[in-house]
Amino acid sequence: MAYKTGIEGFITETLKERFGEMDKIRAVFREMKDDAESLRDNLLIDIANPEYSDLKRNVIAVDGSNYQEQFESISITIATAYAYLNNKQIERYLPNVKIVPPYYSNLVNSIRMRNLEYNVALDVIKEINNQKETVDLILLDGAMTFPDEALGDYIDNVPWVKEVYDEHHEAVNNFFDYVIDNNIPTAAVVKDSMANKYFLSLYSALNNFKNNSEIDYEFLQKNKDFINKWNKEGTYNIVSENSFLRNLFYKKQFCRTKYAEVTCSLRNEIPAKQLRGNVIGFYFKSLPSEKPFFVEVPIHFKDKIDDITQLLSTYSYYSLRPGYPFPLYVAHKKVELKKKYAKNIALILRNIARKDLKEDYNLLFSDKFHDKL
Repeated sequence: MAYKTGIEGFITETLKERFGEMDKIRAVFREMKDDAESLRDNLLIDIANPEYSDLKRNVIAVDGSNYQEQFESISITIATAYAYLNNKQIERYLPNVKIVPPYYSNLVNSIRMRNLEYNVALDVIKEINNQKETVDLILLDGAMTFPDEALGDYIDNVPWVKEVYDEHHEAVNNFFDYVIDNNIPTAAVVKDSMANKYFLSLYSALNNFKNNSEIDYEFLQKNKDFINKWNKEGTYNIVSENSFLRNLFYKKQFCRTKYAEVTCSLRNEIPAKQLRGNVIGFYFKSLPSEKPFFVEVPIHFKDKIDDITQLLSTYSYYSLRPGYPFPLYVAHKKVELKKKYAKNIALILRNIARKDLKEDYNLLFSDKFHDKL
């Protein structure tokens, strides 16, 4: 039904949502709370408390940042990556500036940023190895299971996606081949997990058990009603698993969930060949007042999980951002592309283009019509 005034329509639709979808979500939250309380003892494992001496160990942290400006015919994409070794005061930047067509430019820039992260991390690791130093842990920001092979669907029609896709294949395989072959523990920390990957992996394991996680088949069978709530027909698929996790970790500290193999929950394979079917994931929490973070680790390092979580515990406790590993916090702050700074970089490129293109400049760099309205 159409309304006579906009405000009348918004009020009516807001009330519909309040007494419709909100009631459903509220009921789901209550159900989640009950499930979390009943499963807490079976899903959570305590981890070691922080050790001040761990701060002297060598941890490499990697993060990236990107920015873009869109015009009618092209986009300017700016991406950068940063890696540093905490004790040796080694830091390296790897920036990239590209002009690409506007279609899929967000996707292209995100993947290019991730490629830069893998490349700059590999440069630092090799530099440290050449100095005969030991790297105790590499911390990546964001899931190592992103992106998946679904990108291939765009390749035939979008050549600049194929370009960045091929670059990613090379970068991600070079990185993980090196760290796995040289036995360098690596973990990816996901700040905002919204994919329900962990519990979807339990659903996949229930239907195709492979004995590659800490969760045994007996637990899956016993709790299959709960696990089935996370599939596409389940009651929990309308919200992220974050709501359940807050209840599961309620008032808990220095603990994690049992790990599960998580690539089984993806719809497509990931480009890193050594990681296919070989990534374990778990939720980790250090301080009772902070949220849990999702952690992904190549299954090749499963015997080092206790050492990895020990370092996460220490660096999350002794952090300027309590609950979040300090090396990643530093990397995030150092690499962050401030809008004013990024706009100035884009402006330099536009000024160069204006000089080179002359009268053809406006054909490429004209503002989008919508932005002029």
